[in-house]
Amino acid sequence: MAPRLGLFLIWAGASVFLQLHPVNADKPLMDEYYLLPPIYTTEVPGTFADSKVEEPHKEESPPCAFPFTYRGVKYYKCTSVDFAAEWCSLDEHYVGRRKTCSREDRPKCHFPFTYRKKRYFRCTTEGSAYGYAWCSLTPNFEQDYIWQYCDR
Repeated sequence: MAPRLGLFLIWAGASVFLQLHPVNADKPLMDEYYLLPPIYTTEVPGTFADSKVEEPHKEESPPCAFPFTYRGVKYYKCTSVDFAAEWCSLDEHYVGRRKTCSREDRPKCHFPFTYRKKRYFRCTTEGSAYGYAWCSLTPNFEQDYIWQYCDR
């Protein structure tokens, strides 16, 4: 009984470990969360009679160029390498043009993609240890292991 239990625990641990394969060697638990910097102000909105509240400036921002290459490494998502905030390149090969990432700057899933010799045309929960839908960011997941969770 004990050897079977031991083999089961090794199998279960390996399955969970394979699910936690990090993308771009970044922190695997931070794939989906972007922390925004705090906003400091010295005025309280609406305290002055002649003041007016303005909407934040909504400018059309150019899209991130996923995947992009920075210092010889290919990135499939925003990264914080060499900068304090998550950022992405605006060019396929970084030439100094970058932007700070927001939630809208997630990379697009690549459809169809191949996983376990099967083609997927939408997000799947197949192989997910926690039951969350995911997708590959490249045509062949088993070759590249680049993925992200899908929007819920």
